[in-house]
Amino acid sequence: MKRTQIYIDDTMYEYLKKESEARHLTVSEVIRRSIHECMNRKVRKALKAADRVFGLWKDRDFDVERHLRDIRKDRKVW
Repeated sequence: MKRTQIYIDDTMYEYLKKESEARHLTVSEVIRRSIHECMNRKVRKALKAADRVFGLWKDRDFDVERHLRDIRKDRKVW
C-alpha cells in the first residue's frame, strides 16, 4: 500500500468525517472504498460497451490476412 497526501476543502472533510463515523471506518478507508467503487464502475462500463460490440461482424465473411495484404501492397515481404 502506498501513502499519499491530498488537500480537500472543509465541506469534503466534514462529509468524510460523518461518513466514516456512520460506517465505523477511518476516513482513509472511506476514501479507498470510494475510489475502488469508482474504478469498478468504469470497468463495468467498459465491459458493457464490449458486450454491445462483441459479435457485431459475426455474420460477415472477413479475411483479415487478405485485408492486411491489400492495405500493405506497397511493402515487400522478405
